[in-house]
Amino acid sequence: MTRYLLFGTFFVFSFIFSGPSQAQNRDTLLTAPAAKPATYRYLLLAKAGSTARYRIHIGETITFKRFQDESLRTAEIMNIRGSSFFVAGLEVPLKEVEKIRLRNHTGGRRVAGFGAALLKGAGVVFTLVGGINVLTNLGSQEKADRQNGLHTVAGAALMYGTGVALQGLRKGTYTINEKWTLKVMEMY
Repeated sequence: MTRYLLFGTFFVFSFIFSGPSQAQNRDTLLTAPAAKPATYRYLLLAKAGSTARYRIHIGETITFKRFQDESLRTAEIMNIRGSSFFVAGLEVPLKEVEKIRLRNHTGGRRVAGFGAALLKGAGVVFTLVGGINVLTNLGSQEKADRQNGLHTVAGAALMYGTGVALQGLRKGTYTINEKWTLKVMEMY
């Protein structure tokens, strides 16, 4: 019975969190006079030979690493022109970008983020419950209650650790090469 409840819960959450993410497809067009159609630019991270495509729009936060940088940098995209994007007064040509990191951009990564928060919260609560159980039964003759408290603390620590491990799955880092390409796309 528990197995079916668990599968049903994951099935429901996969539908709840499988909607489009902002990094993937927020297609809001800018309106302009009818005489001259407006162009709307966005960055497209695409996998060669696959349908995996992630859109990064102006105004969204981007985490990237250039070849000359030592670490990843996070900033808001101010503008996209030609073959480069602008962040905080800095023009970043696409040919200088080595890696892109996206967060919660697929349904599975969203479920991992939700599961991480849930498991970490439950781990904290059950650690407190088990700790109180152990501390309240220190002087009593009930060894079984202390053992149950210790088992609760151990299980809660395992839950919390699993939550921390799942939290690492929320982010995907993509190296720009032949497999993953980064381009500027224009919509008219």
